[in-house]
Amino acid sequence: MANQYNDYDEDDDFDIEEESGPANLRKALKKAEREAKQLRDELTSLRSESRTRTVKDVLETKGVNPKIAAFIPADADTPEKVALWLDEYSDVFGYQTNGQSDDIVAPDSARRIQESTSTATTSGRDEDLGARLAATNSKEELDQLIFGMSTGR
Repeated sequence: MANQYNDYDEDDDFDIEEESGPANLRKALKKAEREAKQLRDELTSLRSESRTRTVKDVLETKGVNPKIAAFIPADADTPEKVALWLDEYSDVFGYQTNGQSDDIVAPDSARRIQESTSTATTSGRDEDLGARLAATNSKEELDQLIFGMSTGR
């Protein structure tokens, strides 16, 4: 029977190496934690730089004093949010919001549009012109209607 237990005793000879022990796992964990902290710090830095650049660009585009950037909240990190905040608090900083929309036509363009629409024919004008043509009884009336004068061309 003693021989029976000797077989089991021989299998218990484990060669434990120092490199695969818990100390090595702790070292790997610390290294991974340092790398994660370094990446978090880098991400925070990049987000801060991106927000600063975004705020600066929006203020520059709107023609606002860049010192106002100190008052813009940290959660305004996109150009849309910064512009919205700026429009909302424009009266506090003396900034005049652009009340004009993009679809307002310049005076020169408005004049050209008015000229083109005044001579354009619409369905109402066509019906009216047809009725007046049908009502003419002489060549002089027809010339007056077409050419605007009582004599022919």
